[in-house]
Amino acid sequence: MIFTRLTITDFGVYQGVNEFDLRPRVVNGQMLPLVIFGGKNGAGKTTILEAIRLCLYGRSALGPRIRRVDYETYIEQRMHKGSKETLPARSTRIGLMFEHVHAGVRSHYDAVRAWNFDGSLLREDVSIYKDGSILTDILPEHWSDFLRDLIPPGVADLFFFDGEQIQSLADDDTESSSLASAINGLLNLDLINRLKADLALYLKQEELPERSELQREADETDSAYRTLQEVYGEKKQDRAGFISQLDMTKSQIERARQDLLREGAIFVENRTRTEERLRDVNQDIEQISATLRELVGELLPFALSPQWSMRLKKRLETEARFDEERISYDIQRQKAEEIEQSLGSVEFRQSLDEPLSPTTWLAIIKQVGHILEPQQPNSNIATIHPVSAQQRETLFRWIQRVLREVPKQTEFLNTRLEQLEAERSQLQQSLKQIPEDEIANPLIEQFHRLSEKKGKLQEQIRQKDEELARFEYQLADLDRKRKRAWQRLADAGDVDLRVQRAAKVQVILDEYLAQITVTKLKELEERVAHYFNLLSRKQMLVQEVQVDPKRFIVRLYGQNRRELPKSSLSAGEKQLYAMALLWALRSVSGRNLPIIVDTPMGRLDSDHRRSLLMQFFPQAANQLVLLSTDTELDEEAYEYLSPYVSHAYTLNFESEHSRTRVDDGYLKAKISEIAV
Repeated sequence: MIFTRLTITDFGVYQGVNEFDLRPRVVNGQMLPLVIFGGKNGAGKTTILEAIRLCLYGRSALGPRIRRVDYETYIEQRMHKGSKETLPARSTRIGLMFEHVHAGVRSHYDAVRAWNFDGSLLREDVSIYKDGSILTDILPEHWSDFLRDLIPPGVADLFFFDGEQIQSLADDDTESSSLASAINGLLNLDLINRLKADLALYLKQEELPERSELQREADETDSAYRTLQEVYGEKKQDRAGFISQLDMTKSQIERARQDLLREGAIFVENRTRTEERLRDVNQDIEQISATLRELVGELLPFALSPQWSMRLKKRLETEARFDEERISYDIQRQKAEEIEQSLGSVEFRQSLDEPLSPTTWLAIIKQVGHILEPQQPNSNIATIHPVSAQQRETLFRWIQRVLREVPKQTEFLNTRLEQLEAERSQLQQSLKQIPEDEIANPLIEQFHRLSEKKGKLQEQIRQKDEELARFEYQLADLDRKRKRAWQRLADAGDVDLRVQRAAKVQVILDEYLAQITVTKLKELEERVAHYFNLLSRKQMLVQEVQVDPKRFIVRLYGQNRRELPKSSLSAGEKQLYAMALLWALRSVSGRNLPIIVDTPMGRLDSDHRRSLLMQFFPQAANQLVLLSTDTELDEEAYEYLSPYVSHAYTLNFESEHSRTRVDDGYLKAKISEIAV
């Protein structure tokens, strides 16, 4: 399928008739797959995607359960609003021309969906031309079904997507349902299910008089299975609705949080805690300041002049040695005098065996006194610090603190004081930012309401998951019973031949569906791993991919077969994973469907952008429509893609006329330069 032309009339920011040539060109035998729309936000890029979806799906483009009144309100709001010079539009139309191959025959189709307000009523008309003539192969009342079935909505969600929203495929909550729908549609597995349903209906309509008990059992189990399957589908839709509400609530919470930040209301709930912390900080500052004041009054001044402290220490040590020498001299001198007195006493001389003459004895006493005479201390040292030994030891301890402990203590206290003063400044600033209660309270209440709503939705999803798990168990049990009933009916020889053959076909279809699903999923697993590693800068990040054939949950495995949770991927890697999954689905299905990507590179870094530019965009499809801002796809990026570009358009919103002007070419590159 190839889109060849899009026509938008009075829709959104497009006033009047606007035509876009989408047909891929062929240059030198090579098809150029890219069609690029560039423009700033609000210029109408997303409207292109919106228009194509509306033309194909009508009301279903807004969701499976959208009410008609909501759909009509939406269409009325999307009609061009007009400007100072023009009136608002009362009608709008979207035309899409495309080529489609059916049964090996290529045909050209022109589909137009138009809306017109007739008084207060909105009338919607659909027309389809095939090869220039009104479509007659299908009744007009089924034309909308024909357009919808060209690209089923579940498939279209994967081929027409917003580049930032597509990464939701990396979320297990939303991936499985989207993947199941896409696989059934792209791989035509839904056709097998339709055939099975038609066979079951055929058997029910066979009014055979000899209708056997086996046939009734097969009909009943099949009917029960399909009834439960319908209920299960409704429950899954309910869950999808909760997921959609949860996503919307999360967005509202983020906007509310931004409002709180902008108004400073986020600080209100922390006011008491902030004030208490400010009091603690002030007390700590006062305590540290008091400690510093004590140090200033004691040893801190000496710590500021360590050289003088060292000189004082050396002087005290010198004076201590002098005192020790002087004391030692006095003691020795006193002992020498005592010895001399003892030698000169009468008692000592009388105790000698041989008396000596007085002259000789005096000479001996003099010689002994000379020997015992101690050395005089250094008389050049003066005592500057007349302190006791105990006081001197105290001074030594103080000097030791001055040289070692006080500097470290002072540095620690100063650093801590600076930290506390910085924190006090921040706390005071936070208190100043707190708005008045009449401003803050409504914002806080809104934030709390949304948070409460988020919690309730998460609980509803959890309950719905439990309910779905019970349904899945019941479905599996009924499916086993249904298959056994069909098998017994197929093996029976006493039933009508048509019934027996229909039952055998049912058995064969069940086996075929199981085998083809496993085969295609195996191929899909290999392609997803290949394309993801091709796009990711972390080569061979994913070694293996597994898809659960029952629940369609995808699991990634890295080196040593360790599971790689998708939640651990970065935002950019999640987007690349989703695009790799899309690419793999298209490759496995073999269906040449166009791809439309809106704002594809908003969350990607330069390496990931280069991967998309060089790998995905040129190779992913025979036709890829790229809707990009001028910042996402700058001139350098456009140079990468220019060899693959068939058409390029620049969308410029003219605020003075409230409309978008369409120019050929992208930025400075004109359409004439593209195909050269």
